[in-house]
Amino acid sequence: MRTLLRCRYFIGFGLLVLLAQCQKVKPEAPKAEGFDPPIAATLSYLAGSITFQLRELEEKINKELDPVLVGKETKDGKTRGIISFRVKRLGPVHVEYVDQQIKLSAPLQMWLTKPFSRDTTPPKKPFCALAVNFKSPVSVTPNWRLGSRTTFTDYKWIVQPQIAGISLTRIVQNILDRHKTDIEMAIDSAVHTQLRLDKMVKPIWRDLQSPLLINKEYGLWLTPIPISVAAGAITGNAEQITTHVRIAVRTQTELKPTKPVHTPTSLPPLQKRDTVPQTSDLHLMSFIPYADINRMLAVTTNSKNKKLVLGSLTIHEVSVYGGQRSLIVKADVSGLMDGTIYLRGRPEFDTLTNTLHIANLDFDAETWKALPKGSDTVWHKGLRELLESLLTIPLGDDIAKLPQAIDKAFEKGGPGKKTDLTIQSFRFVPQKIAIRPDGIQALIYVKSTVGVQVKQL
Repeated sequence: MRTLLRCRYFIGFGLLVLLAQCQKVKPEAPKAEGFDPPIAATLSYLAGSITFQLRELEEKINKELDPVLVGKETKDGKTRGIISFRVKRLGPVHVEYVDQQIKLSAPLQMWLTKPFSRDTTPPKKPFCALAVNFKSPVSVTPNWRLGSRTTFTDYKWIVQPQIAGISLTRIVQNILDRHKTDIEMAIDSAVHTQLRLDKMVKPIWRDLQSPLLINKEYGLWLTPIPISVAAGAITGNAEQITTHVRIAVRTQTELKPTKPVHTPTSLPPLQKRDTVPQTSDLHLMSFIPYADINRMLAVTTNSKNKKLVLGSLTIHEVSVYGGQRSLIVKADVSGLMDGTIYLRGRPEFDTLTNTLHIANLDFDAETWKALPKGSDTVWHKGLRELLESLLTIPLGDDIAKLPQAIDKAFEKGGPGKKTDLTIQSFRFVPQKIAIRPDGIQALIYVKSTVGVQVKQL
């Protein structure tokens, strides 16, 4: 017990001696010169897929497709031509996906007016009926539509055309051949009119640009700025068809106390590709101005003076700037020393803890020269550790929660009512950090997989 008291008295006496020997320090400030070259702008790519249920596609086609495919009546209820021919759907169009294309089938009825008669009113009963099959490759178009090129394949008679027991099959076939193009164009028009992808993608495109708060304590925001969208070939199965898309995005992070103001970009024309990669390739380009870091330090540090070594050294104010390819830390202190000291270190991103911190922070050469001999042994390590902690931005929990935050924001918005968004993975890999005259530039690579499934067209 007495030994412990003696140690405390000894330490207290030593501190009093050091305080009595307090010296003013005023080293030459490191020059703000010698910067890293700027990091070139790097585009990111967000990959996903848009899936259409075939039953939804079928419903849309039947809703848009006029029951009368050929031979519509005039305003007075008549049809034109010496031999007027009308084709009308007997039932709904059925859609399948087979052999990398959609197949459509529908039962059709046909009416034929009396040849060489002034009465062109179609009879009450159809002349014949048949089941017709079509096929079409499907793709996306630059104007955000689902495009088709429908062609007639074959048919089967349901009711053969006959008059007085005489077959008129060949005559009807010739007439049908002349009108095949009209029927094919009517189906393509229905697909083009009803299936507008832009109506589904515009809300997603708009919501994607909303700044995301990554770290509330420091006011760190991530703002994606989408530029273009590319879509690959359409694939499918018995239940659905899918097109893979890839959105080109510029990203930036900002240290702001409030949500950054950003003007959303408009949805551009869709770019067609034979294939698009299905893995996202994100490069988060960050630029953190020294002014914003100093604002952060003013909130977290300068409002409460920091004391070291039982109060023998007090840090009053901390600020940073760039120079000699390092982040230079300026600290005003009093106690054992009275004046200004400078430290320098290199910013790094720690992938284990997902933190941005200053590595190898230590005194600048001019500060070393100005320090009293032997005085640094008391507070050197503690000062470095304190400043390192003040200049560390912890992102671990926020990065882990970022996929869920995006998903939650997506579901709350308009797109979430008709689509599902799934983020399967999200991993950060640092690439480059540059010390620039007015701030720190950082490029972080993010690997992720995102899926978008349309629930309702």
